[in-house]
Amino acid sequence: MKPVAHISEKIINILNLPLAPNTPVYIGETNIEHIKNRHPYEYKRYFPHIDEIINEPDYVGLSPKDSSIMFVKLYEVRGEYIRVAVKITQKSTCFAKTLHMLSSCNAERYIDKGTLKKI
Repeated sequence: MKPVAHISEKIINILNLPLAPNTPVYIGETNIEHIKNRHPYEYKRYFPHIDEIINEPDYVGLSPKDSSIMFVKLYEVRGEYIRVAVKITQKSTCFAKTLHMLSSCNAERYIDKGTLKKI
């Protein structure tokens, strides 16, 4: 399986992650199907840019629900916050599990609370 992106040392340091610099992020077929079926708009418009969202996010944070890494990019032309959630396995392998739009309200709340940190 080829990586779709890598987690930079900067992000690892910001989030205090137990990962080596440039840890690869993979995505499995079931996760691609999930995105395609549950988030068709985001799949069509943003899946081709999943590497950019992970490699060059505007915000990062840890999900309060399951501690997955949240990579968020604001596409200002459309005013859309796009989130890629990456899960770290017990063996420190990283998998992108979903890609979807984050409402402006939720994104701004996460930013105000410090859950999302500006890069």
